[in-house]
Amino acid sequence: MLLLHKGRKLHLTNLLPRVGRRLSAAYQVALLQLPAFLPACSTLPEPVPQAPPPVRKVQIYIFPTGKTTLQTLDLLFFQEGPLERLDAYQHYGPVSNGRVEGTSSGAARKAVAFSNCPGDIYSWSDIRSYNSLTGRKFRLEDERPESPMMAGTATLPEGSHRSCGIKLRPMLSRITVHSIACDFTGRPYAGEKLTDVRAYLTYASRECHPLDTADRPSSWLNAGRLDEVETAGLSHPELVLADIGSSLGGRIYPALDFYCYPNPADGTVFGQPVTRLVIEGKLRGVTYYYPIGLPGLEADTQYSLDITLTRTGTADPDTPAVSGTILLQNEVLDWDERELDDVIYR
Repeated sequence: MLLLHKGRKLHLTNLLPRVGRRLSAAYQVALLQLPAFLPACSTLPEPVPQAPPPVRKVQIYIFPTGKTTLQTLDLLFFQEGPLERLDAYQHYGPVSNGRVEGTSSGAARKAVAFSNCPGDIYSWSDIRSYNSLTGRKFRLEDERPESPMMAGTATLPEGSHRSCGIKLRPMLSRITVHSIACDFTGRPYAGEKLTDVRAYLTYASRECHPLDTADRPSSWLNAGRLDEVETAGLSHPELVLADIGSSLGGRIYPALDFYCYPNPADGTVFGQPVTRLVIEGKLRGVTYYYPIGLPGLEADTQYSLDITLTRTGTADPDTPAVSGTILLQNEVLDWDERELDDVIYR
């Protein structure tokens, strides 16, 4: 390609640097076809800062079920909307006056409280939304009889300075042996006593999702018989195992409490085992078992039993006893033997 300059013919290659001579002809043509003037780049508008939602403080009144202590309290706030994002989180030590002050933004609409859970504030670092919280589990290994883990939820009222109440309830079921006796009247061994007597739970549900009311057991402790090793691995083995005494004859009132998570099975559906309270003892040197099938167990409920053993039991703790072997009176009560209070807004 030629260019005219003051009457002289100049070759394009003379105007390009030495390295330009190595460029392809197509590329050189492209260079010559660039527009003389390029439009100036437009400046993006400055983002308008969004004011954060106003901070509000809410008085949270805690109503624990029964005579339980609140060693720790974890309070989480979630925003409304389809994602229900985590808005704020606070951790408290022992709560003695039944009231804490929670801080959240004005966008928070749901409060969830957990008490007596193991770990520290970092154990909640994976929670980003209410949905992620629903996968959290309570485990029997972490439970303590005097301060069971509890959970509760409440919808926050509108306003910047309001109060609400959260009813905390344990997920445990309590099975109480109110009284027990041996009455072998009319048997060849009448007047004899059962020795080395102990009681324990079999098919005890060992974990649950505290925010899932339809949750079913996913793992068992003592499936069919007592597992001494796994039971000893609990922080409090007395949750499922207790000695009654070296001998048992007339009626005694041990007031023993056993604990496990809910199990709705009542023995009517094959493949869904019921939770059992097993009385174990020796008669004339032979070990016998008295399995007592419990009704469908619910959370925050106690089942009080009065038991009378009338004959030798079974040779297997997973085999039901012959009819008439165990005389049973039972009563289903609330955890603290009174009706549950409603959530109160003030």
